Amino acid sequence: MLINIQKTLRQNLAGKLLNHFIVFLINVLIVRMLGTDQSGAYFNELYILNFIAFIFSMGMDFSVVRLLSQEPALAGPLKKMMSLVVLFFIAIASGFIFFTGEGSLLSLQPRIAMFIFCTGNLLLILFQGWLSAVKKFNTQNIILLSSNFIFLIWLFINKNIDGPAALFSISYGYGSLFIIQGLLMYLFSIPSSTSLQKKVKISWFTFLKGGMIIMLSSLAYFGFLRVDNFFVEKYTNPQTLSNYVQCGKVGQYFIYFSSIISSTMLPFMRIEGFANSFKEWVKMLRPYVSLLIVASLIILIFGAKLFPLVFGDGFQEMFFYMAILLPGYVCLGMLTLINTVYIGKGKLVRMLYGDIGGFLLVTILDFFFVPKYGAVGAAIISSVAYCLLFIYLLLGLRKLFLEKGYDETLHYE
Repeated sequence: MLINIQKTLRQNLAGKLLNHFIVFLINVLIVRMLGTDQSGAYFNELYILNFIAFIFSMGMDFSVVRLLSQEPALAGPLKKMMSLVVLFFIAIASGFIFFTGEGSLLSLQPRIAMFIFCTGNLLLILFQGWLSAVKKFNTQNIILLSSNFIFLIWLFINKNIDGPAALFSISYGYGSLFIIQGLLMYLFSIPSSTSLQKKVKISWFTFLKGGMIIMLSSLAYFGFLRVDNFFVEKYTNPQTLSNYVQCGKVGQYFIYFSSIISSTMLPFMRIEGFANSFKEWVKMLRPYVSLLIVASLIILIFGAKLFPLVFGDGFQEMFFYMAILLPGYVCLGMLTLINTVYIGKGKLVRMLYGDIGGFLLVTILDFFFVPKYGAVGAAIISSVAYCLLFIYLLLGLRKLFLEKGYDETLHYE
């Protein structure tokens, strides 16, 4: 069992890392096209759209992993329920686009582009979770790799566009990328004929109850990682914001790297005999933690010259903020691995408290200190908070391996 899981981890890790390298190149081209004047505000607006998609997903991507691992015959009903949620979102979003006036919160991109991006993001969240539940990691990787590579080529061809035309093109291009990826994930999440042979019904309450807790935790966690950007946007200038946002984009790769491992491990977490030993879990993850530390050392050694070279003139500030944030990013990478155990074993309350506490801590401290200390204050506060959340959840981790069974049982109608 352990050998098969490690093999799956390596295969999924290779595919996801290649994909995220392409995503990184996409990010670089977007930053170079928009420059320091627009790129920070553009990515902040995307974070708001991501937040909206997270809310409408209602944690169903986690619920489907939990439920299908117990009863594969639920594949058909669950896909139908997830599809209904997407249709509900489209109806709500269409009303927002056509029947409301222009607002100031989301004002950079055309509304149609934001609608396409947000819908595609929701599809991607839900049905990538579905494919993970049935362990179709290669299907995910092929869809993401091929579509991202085509979009990268399109960006390269249009890299000389700048100003308002660049923002317009990127908005529609990026939105189209997400809707295509989401639709492809939907089309490939076809229940097997064997799973359809057994007729099983499930209530909305049963489907959503576990995922909703994870969704609330994920929303708090998302805000925990992003709220500092909006304080920096309010109290500094567009150039500083763009530098600070790109620190967060680079920091995401510490989380992405760990989330690849986590998403691969999660469907196996409920298998008897897997991850029941704390020492076994540590042994399995030790090489990945070592790579996180190596990555941070590379950034410390080469970042000062590398960031302006990659992102362009105007990103000289980035290394200073990044050096402050690095300890926190390493802790976030390890934290993502820890969260897999909490989710897999159904022990969600401590994780929820930690994420909400971290979000409130960063928000309150940023409110008092960012107006005076700017991006430096935001970086210090966030880095310390990331480390504190890691320590809090690590302290409760060993106890999980001593407990037998899970919090939740599956009940059908």
